[in-house]
Amino acid sequence: MQKNLLQHLFIFSSVWLSACAMPPPADILSDPCDTIVVKDPCIPENDCCKKLHKQEEIDELRCLAEAGDMHAAACLGQIYLTGDGVPPDGEKAAYWFRQAADCGLVHAQVQMGNFYRDGIGVCRSTQTAICWYERAACQGDISAMLSLGEMYKGWHGMRPNYNKAMQWYQRAADLGSQDAEFQMGELLVHDLHGKKGRCLGVELLTAQAENGNPSGLIALGDLFYEGKMGPRNIKAAKDYYLSAAEQGSHDAELRLAMLYITGVGFVNNSYCKGVEWLTKAADAHLGAAEMVLANMYRDGRGVDKSYKLAAHWYWRASQDGIGPADYELADLYLAGKGVPRYLEKAAILYERAACETSQPYPELMLSVLYEQGYGVVLSLDKSVEWYKRASKHVGFANAEYKVGRHFQLGFGLPRDIVRARKWYTYAANRGLPIAQVELGDMYYNGDDELLPDFCKAFHWYRKAATLGHTYAQYMVGIMLLEGKGVNKNIPEAIAYIRKAAYKGARQAQYQMGLLYLRGRHLKQNDSVAYGWFKVALQDVNDVTPMVIRQLIEKMDPSAREKAVKLAHEYERRYHYPKTLIPTR
Repeated sequence: MQKNLLQHLFIFSSVWLSACAMPPPADILSDPCDTIVVKDPCIPENDCCKKLHKQEEIDELRCLAEAGDMHAAACLGQIYLTGDGVPPDGEKAAYWFRQAADCGLVHAQVQMGNFYRDGIGVCRSTQTAICWYERAACQGDISAMLSLGEMYKGWHGMRPNYNKAMQWYQRAADLGSQDAEFQMGELLVHDLHGKKGRCLGVELLTAQAENGNPSGLIALGDLFYEGKMGPRNIKAAKDYYLSAAEQGSHDAELRLAMLYITGVGFVNNSYCKGVEWLTKAADAHLGAAEMVLANMYRDGRGVDKSYKLAAHWYWRASQDGIGPADYELADLYLAGKGVPRYLEKAAILYERAACETSQPYPELMLSVLYEQGYGVVLSLDKSVEWYKRASKHVGFANAEYKVGRHFQLGFGLPRDIVRARKWYTYAANRGLPIAQVELGDMYYNGDDELLPDFCKAFHWYRKAATLGHTYAQYMVGIMLLEGKGVNKNIPEAIAYIRKAAYKGARQAQYQMGLLYLRGRHLKQNDSVAYGWFKVALQDVNDVTPMVIRQLIEKMDPSAREKAVKLAHEYERRYHYPKTLIPTR
């Protein structure tokens, strides 16, 4: 009977998902936010090319290029690169730029370096990229020198060689490049030549800042934020970021936003001001800001939850080159949150993200989709192939956890606690604390056909606690305190709860307050209880702080004074902004 029931459930879930895979309405071709009319690039349009160049003009350029005109060849390469009057074609673009570059055209040589650096139209090769950049740099091209400095700095898969990076930046700086001077300052302040080098780097960055270069201001702000200029100074960092933002730097706007949103240092936790700065940066198409803003709308952090706005900002971030935005948007299409449910579109976005980011999560989701035939033709071979690809990447456990989360919540996939537990177990066995905590919660509370099992719950909580997960430490302490799934051990329980409280876990801080208030397992102390309650509840805006008011009212003046001092000390040492608390 149970087997028949499972078969019926499987048939129902397959029909349910198939019904969701019907062709989408017309408005799915546009930005998920109705107020934006820009077309979504994920779906090809009939007229995909802006025909600025007519065909006869392109034919004329081709004749000139074939006759050896290097400028015509470069122009033809640019046409194929951008899809100006013809479909974009990286291989043809690279072919024509190569003709111009071989004839000595400098900007074509730089473009060939870009092609080999990024793998556009040619097989990616950093060494070949360097050869082309060097050819252009030897003709005095500053952009090629800057690209060489960037490559030797360790970008684009190169092994860092800071001395060579400095040499190329110095050559560009000698030709008057302020960008090169800034890059030299950046390298020097990060311990390239010890203390003396850092001082010189700070001088270069300060000069850049005084000359009105926002990047110099940001770099100095970063130094104060990271504590590279002595003790960490958030106020100084904020002042530099603010100056850069007032000069129009969107990177500075993003940094200011994160200071306010996280409430780091002296800046009061202010989502309102943070979102204001974040929106400015996102409106200017800064991909990282668009991604953060999308996450905030998806999770309802500091803004009213809106999957529709989340989809809009993920789409914008995707257009601006943020690869992970593709699979976040795919999740929304899979679940029909903020956009129409469209499984085929989700599969397209997962595959694009898998190719662009080499992240295991979209690859693992493709494995699940091919296994079940959701939005794609069912293929166990492709399912296994995508699973193998995903398993080779760092972060595979996180991907398994996210798949389990989809099954647990029914987010785009049928809610299935058994499958959720299976995926959580995979991730937990790879040592992922959050997956271990989810398993602990499932066994502790029970869910659907899963009955509570305190022994298993304690087992998984303890594994996560050993890895430093504060919520898990709190739960281990509670279970030891109550003797659930394990023999009672009051000293060990208090040690776990105290450890979590010290790291900012508010549940543990509140529990410490209760322990001192009741005096059952710790010596009764109203002042210490007040200190823990105050730090645990200071961000709570409901009736729970009544505990604090009642406690303070019954104290005599000396005890009250001591309690307030303790509260200030605990807030200074043990309070963490909501967004930074490593609990769940």
